[in-house]
Amino acid sequence: MMRWIVGVSLRFRLLVVALGAATLVIGVSQLRAMPVDVLPEFVPPTVEIQTEALGLSAAEVEQLITVPMEQDLLVGVAFVDDIRSESLPGLSRIFLVFEPGTDLYRARQVVAERLTQAHALPNVSKPPQMLQPLSSTNRVAIIGASTKSLSPIEMGVLARWTIAPRLVGVEGVANVSVWGFRDRQLQVQVDPERLRDQNVGLVQVIESAGNALWFSPLTFVEASTPGTGGFIDTPNQRLGIQHLSPISSASDLAKVRLEDSDKTLGDVATVVEDHQPLIGDANVSGGDGDLLFVVEKLPEANTLEVTRGLESTIASMAPGLAGVELDTGVYRPASFIDTAIENLTLALIVGGLLLALVLGAFFFRLRTALIALVTIPVSLVAAALVLWQLGTTMNAIILVGLIAALVFLIDDGVVGVENVARRLREHGQKANGKSTAAVILDATLESRGVTTYATLVIALALLPVFFLNGLAGSFFPDLAGAFLLALLASMVVAMTITPALAILLLPRVSFERESPVVGWLRRGYSSALAWVVHRPRWAYVAAGAFVVAACVSVPFMSTSLLPTFKEEQLLVRWDGAPGTSLPEMNRITARASRELRSVDGVTDVGAHVGRAIGSDLSANANSAELWVSIDPSADYDATVAAIEDVASGYPGLSQSIHAFSNQRAEAVLSDTGTTRDVVVRLYGEDPDVLRAQAERVKGVIAGVDGIADPSVELPVTEPTVEVEVDLAKADARGIKPGDVRRAAATLLGGIHVGNLFEQQKVFEVVVWGTPENRNSLSSIQQLLIETPDGRRVRLGDVADVRIAADPTVVKRQAVSRYLDIGASVSGRDRESVVQDVESRLADMRFPIEYTTDVLAQSGQPTGRLIGLSIGALIGIFLLFQACFGSWRLATLCFLMFPVAVTGAVLTVAVVDGGTLTFGSAIAIFAVLGIGVRNGMVLMERFRQLEHDEPFGPELVLRGAGERLGPVLTTAFATALALTPFVVRGE
Repeated sequence: MMRWIVGVSLRFRLLVVALGAATLVIGVSQLRAMPVDVLPEFVPPTVEIQTEALGLSAAEVEQLITVPMEQDLLVGVAFVDDIRSESLPGLSRIFLVFEPGTDLYRARQVVAERLTQAHALPNVSKPPQMLQPLSSTNRVAIIGASTKSLSPIEMGVLARWTIAPRLVGVEGVANVSVWGFRDRQLQVQVDPERLRDQNVGLVQVIESAGNALWFSPLTFVEASTPGTGGFIDTPNQRLGIQHLSPISSASDLAKVRLEDSDKTLGDVATVVEDHQPLIGDANVSGGDGDLLFVVEKLPEANTLEVTRGLESTIASMAPGLAGVELDTGVYRPASFIDTAIENLTLALIVGGLLLALVLGAFFFRLRTALIALVTIPVSLVAAALVLWQLGTTMNAIILVGLIAALVFLIDDGVVGVENVARRLREHGQKANGKSTAAVILDATLESRGVTTYATLVIALALLPVFFLNGLAGSFFPDLAGAFLLALLASMVVAMTITPALAILLLPRVSFERESPVVGWLRRGYSSALAWVVHRPRWAYVAAGAFVVAACVSVPFMSTSLLPTFKEEQLLVRWDGAPGTSLPEMNRITARASRELRSVDGVTDVGAHVGRAIGSDLSANANSAELWVSIDPSADYDATVAAIEDVASGYPGLSQSIHAFSNQRAEAVLSDTGTTRDVVVRLYGEDPDVLRAQAERVKGVIAGVDGIADPSVELPVTEPTVEVEVDLAKADARGIKPGDVRRAAATLLGGIHVGNLFEQQKVFEVVVWGTPENRNSLSSIQQLLIETPDGRRVRLGDVADVRIAADPTVVKRQAVSRYLDIGASVSGRDRESVVQDVESRLADMRFPIEYTTDVLAQSGQPTGRLIGLSIGALIGIFLLFQACFGSWRLATLCFLMFPVAVTGAVLTVAVVDGGTLTFGSAIAIFAVLGIGVRNGMVLMERFRQLEHDEPFGPELVLRGAGERLGPVLTTAFATALALTPFVVRGE
């Protein structure tokens, strides 16, 4: 088959060369349209359901919303691998993680079918919403909005009804959440004492406000069934009847008369236009009307195209947004991608020029160097074109795979043309009557035979990568796939374009003169090699010493295999003490934003506090995120250090600084595992029982050999006002507990009594207590609750009003609460410790419905990976034997595995401080692969020379001397071609 492919390529050489040129031209032009992102999609198929319940504590959200939804609606959904949930004050988030490979849209369909039954939930929240599917690096833009001429409520109206809908309509956008949003409301603010003085009941106010509107969601008022206008038929036409509401402002609503009274709403309450209680806020310019639009994209959406669409939409809205300034640079990952593309383009151009110089110096013939110089980019572009046709998004992981393959593409180009040149030189010397085409055919088959086996060896070495779990399983298989695809493309090019170009260009080239560079290096190498070959023991000792040193250094290496990027926009995340108020966090964040803007090298700062409706962020009012943009021309490290100094200058706030893509990857890693070496997860419902049983588990595992520093990871708590009705006191006054809750909920949280429909917009009308009645614990205790006979009693007289510690977030997994008991491992291997822990737990007895599970940090199937690695090594050894037909040469080549990688491992141990990073891991594998490939080519040459002379020192010197030119050419060409990537990467 291989002979036929090469033969056809030689016969139709002009067509093959034309196809290669077309591939290069089409690839360069079409790849510009390839979807681009920073990272691939690494989050498993997940469906998120959010339920807003403003005013409920975390414990109430769990009890009234999360548990009913989990237990009654979502348990048993097809293809679900795990159910996790978070209950925060005012918000329930449920995550359904589906089995790998599940079609996301099919998963959403089965969840949507279950949510049709959500009407059975208690009427304490808005309907649950299934969020749109999001990309792993979901935030595609953060857009700041500020004004000096509009009020905060006017900005809120623009955001809700004009800006956000237009942004959501951009192709590729999944969701837009708005921080700082103040929705316009008409509020009837009541004071219980004023109602008492006016002899008016709270229910009377609610019914009057609801019935004043066309429609009310309250089922106990007449406005719940507004009816239609109808129509009339005259002798010649039909006329529809439309009712126009006279209420359009707070002053209009204040004129409405109370039910069964001669008083108006304005007489007994304060009717104002205001906004909803804030769960978050924004800071762009320091103004009251600042907004932040956080735009999230769909999976696989092209970041660059979505960004262009957003900016085009904003430009089209500008004429209608007078007085509003929109800043698209608060967070713009497209800027990082644009910079990366520019750097990559420049690196490729400079690297290509350096590669041309090296090839010219080592081949010393323009036409020979030209063949290698052409085949390398054709192979690279061909692999990228295949990825494009497969719908792959070009990202940093795919790009690293292609760049890692560049070493082998260069080697393929060098080995292929060098082998042809050597055969043509021998052909000219022997004059054996063979045609030039036959010589090129034999030379190509000779070089491709061994390199094909070498490619199979590399593919087998990569086999375990495709069985990794977790985040590594999302990154490394994509990288390995791109790498192998590039190698396959290089094989095809080497069997088609290389021989076609060789027969067109090389027959008229003289091979009598050797490159001066190679000749000079060969003389020094030959003398050194002769000394080593005649004293092999010293070589064995040196190689053994290096291998031992590398093996000793490996256990002391730390690993950090998550890719990191020097993005020019940083995320500063900080958290205040639990229970910190929104105004206080706003004050601190505004001050920090001003300080950051004064830092040299910082160009823009935007911040948001708390959370926004429909956002991807689980946060209370004590959390904030600041987005800091760095000038590309500034000293990056110095600017980051200055940002860290500002962020750390606020005592009492825990802070972290990341690039957003790095933060997302770490967040997914923390969701699927743990920061401790071993974690026992204890499931159960009662918090007190959970704590007691967790202490038992802690004591039991503390006795396991190797366990160090066990601890129970208790949930963080925050102060919460608890209201507990005293049944006896309430009964003595004729009040039921539900009456107390409903009245207090209206005064403290407000009740939605209807909507105002105006200019294609919808605004809420609520009845709420005055701010003075809900600003302290004593004011809550003094609230007047209406009795059935019309009297009023203080809330504090019928209920215990107190401040207690409640969890800031209630986390659940597998439809149950849980507590983690974490520990470190010291002195033993983790697998043995985990086995002992599991054995101890199996002997424990827990209350009914309480169970345990042991989690481990790595999450990788160690046994399976070891088995695959052993199988791969056996397969590699058999491939060596099949390639050489000699067990001796196969064994010799197999022993080169540890020797080939020794230098790279020691470099990591010494130069990189002993940390195995994502980049160094790729470099080690590339060094291993190219070392094994060169070794296989050398072994094959030894096998060929054995036909003319016995194996011995002279044969080794001859074979190694012949291979010196290609090896040095590949080494120098690779080093110089990759130098621009290293320089631009800094």
